[in-house]
Amino acid sequence: MDINLHKKLDREALKISKEYSGRVGVLTIILSVAAVFLYSIVLFLFANGLLSPLLTVPLLAVLTFISYTPMHEAVHGNVGGNNKKFNWLDKAVGYLMAPIIAIPYTSHQKEHFTHHVHTNKEKDPDVHIKNWFDSPKHFFIGSIRIIKTQNAFVMNNYTRVEIFISLSWRLLFVFFTGIMSIPVLFLGWFLGGFITLYLLSYLPHKPYKETARYKNTNIRLFPIQWMENLVFQQNLHAIHHLFPRIPFYNYREVFQKIEPIMRAKETPIISMLDQRPV
Repeated sequence: MDINLHKKLDREALKISKEYSGRVGVLTIILSVAAVFLYSIVLFLFANGLLSPLLTVPLLAVLTFISYTPMHEAVHGNVGGNNKKFNWLDKAVGYLMAPIIAIPYTSHQKEHFTHHVHTNKEKDPDVHIKNWFDSPKHFFIGSIRIIKTQNAFVMNNYTRVEIFISLSWRLLFVFFTGIMSIPVLFLGWFLGGFITLYLLSYLPHKPYKETARYKNTNIRLFPIQWMENLVFQQNLHAIHHLFPRIPFYNYREVFQKIEPIMRAKETPIISMLDQRPV
């Protein structure tokens, strides 16, 4: 493609992206409050014997998955938007979600920005996940490495406090509810983290070969469009990597407007189910 045409398409896409970014993320704030409230309710019901472990685990897993999206938005400054007076909202949401998903907001900020700068390259702290499903050994080692990376990418006093809080509330919960709550808390957290990593890290960058902008992240389309709302439109993750300041609830509208540009630049647009080009 002619370099002048490339630049023209870039300008068009950037102009559209600015129309959908920069505002206070009201929907993100609502989602974060709802996540904390519902997570607390589930724990309360379980602690009082009103919810069985078999129901508690999947509910905690779903809510753990949900909690990452507000944190992710906070990392990119999409909660407070462009108005510096509301920057505190990003920290408030980020630190609020951290104890649920057990990823320190402080550490994750640096880790995630490094991922964006070096997507699919050797310096990408998430790139090792590409071998996650090669064998049970790879899955175990990869999972340990992911936990270590997310918690210790930046180890300072803020990170230590966040880790302490995440562990402390869980230990207190076990102390008051008994050791049977240990597998419930662990499985709820682990499954939620797995869903998050699979949908927001593994699938979007598979097969981890492209490093060029517009090509290093996939668009994965569901057979029924409304289904993407179940994953907070993260199947359109390429939109995020192109324009990180666009909040998740605007991915679909932006994609519809810049899809011709993305196709011209050969962004992988594939089916969520069979992974064939769409």
